[in-house]
Amino acid sequence: MPTGSDPSSGRIVRLRVGDRVRLHFQNRYGGKSTGTDVGTMLQFTTGEAEVHFDDGTVQCVNKTWIMERLAAWDLDLQHGDLVHAHYASGKGRTSGTDIGTVVAVLEGGRVRVRFQDDISQTIPMGWVDQVMRLQAGDRVMSYFKVNDGRGAKSLKPDVATVLHVSPDEVHLVYDDRVEQNVFKTWVAQRVRTWDLAVNIGNVADVHFEVGEDGRRSVSTDIGVIVASGYPTEGKVSVQFQDGVRQTVPLGWTARLREWSVGDRVQAHFKTGGGDKSSSTDVGTVLSTSLLEVDMYFDDGVQQCVSKAWVTDRVRDWNKEVPELSIGDVVLAHFKRPGNQCRSVQTDRGIVLSIFPKGQVSIKFQDEVTQVIPKGWIESVATRWSGQREELSADEADVVLSRTPGRKEGPRPSVPAPGQPECVICMDARPNGVIVHGDTCHQSTCFACAKKLQRNGDQCPICREPIETICKHHGDC
Repeated sequence: MPTGSDPSSGRIVRLRVGDRVRLHFQNRYGGKSTGTDVGTMLQFTTGEAEVHFDDGTVQCVNKTWIMERLAAWDLDLQHGDLVHAHYASGKGRTSGTDIGTVVAVLEGGRVRVRFQDDISQTIPMGWVDQVMRLQAGDRVMSYFKVNDGRGAKSLKPDVATVLHVSPDEVHLVYDDRVEQNVFKTWVAQRVRTWDLAVNIGNVADVHFEVGEDGRRSVSTDIGVIVASGYPTEGKVSVQFQDGVRQTVPLGWTARLREWSVGDRVQAHFKTGGGDKSSSTDVGTVLSTSLLEVDMYFDDGVQQCVSKAWVTDRVRDWNKEVPELSIGDVVLAHFKRPGNQCRSVQTDRGIVLSIFPKGQVSIKFQDEVTQVIPKGWIESVATRWSGQREELSADEADVVLSRTPGRKEGPRPSVPAPGQPECVICMDARPNGVIVHGDTCHQSTCFACAKKLQRNGDQCPICREPIETICKHHGDC
């Protein structure tokens, strides 16, 4: 890579092929000119540089004649790239650019470009201002063929999604679901660069087909990627949360919903009849398959539901909690006696074993051992330095006894003496109101009331069908 100096600053400038420079040129006698002109660097020898001046003249001049670099050029060109480039006219290099396709990258700092008027020119690489390397999934503004694809180029461009790219053409599907192969030079603008890594089993927000013509929807819906033809076809098969499966362009995927085992999420659940609930509840992800996720909801109900039923991630557990090891002392929520729902407060315990489907066995400091979702662990208090596949109860007692801040006594999980308690779990205050017709009963906790409604059970007091439930926030 040759070097030159900038007289105005005294700095050493490393010149490259394609750079735009101001330099002296050979006059009619072969000597150094008094004035300077602008040119583009083509190639170098030990002492000379070949320069293509903007008036179309090509000269080999001494490197010391280069006075300054006006613009550095650092684009990577490949055969088939869509480019915005200057071109040669009767007066040399044009001031504006035109869209063209790279036909060949040549030696000596030159490139051959076929412009949209079907004229091909060999120009300096440095005349290329912008490269648009199209790929499947890109959203673009492109002209189209009129008369059902048999006619000439349209007067105005329309929005489309790239399905497949060849050296000279691009296969597009427009938002009205019309597919066409058009020249690359018909692509006027890239609206969105495709940057998502879509894999089978991903949950995503995806546009879908609407109407008889299958045009692209304005809004998105949550779906599961069940098959992918990318990059050969540029399409994916999506099963949406209503059970409908469609094959749509890859670029219709708006965003991926990233959650994994251990994360806390908001999700729909199965009602007593097995249908999708209208509302959502918070749960913890235990395991996933291609289409379903095994959830442990906070009210103690474990269900396998469609991945598309998960609406939001409440907590990125894997980001907040380090990888667990046998023997770690943790702060974790626990299962309340009776209804097995998630406790509000946490307790200190030690990890006895780690199970494959998102669950861990914890021995809490009140001597109770429970298997809980690992996402219930809030933090790791003390890391265990030993290596164990399992920890015995005696070892757990030793570790807990050495843990600073250990409190004594059982967890406060029952109502105070004399206060009413839930008739189902006998463990919590009856703050759940069960509504049926014009009457209601307040005899269970809210978690148990939700569980009764979800299972399609009747009111435990009057045996009337449950219409709805609500939470009472005052004193019971």
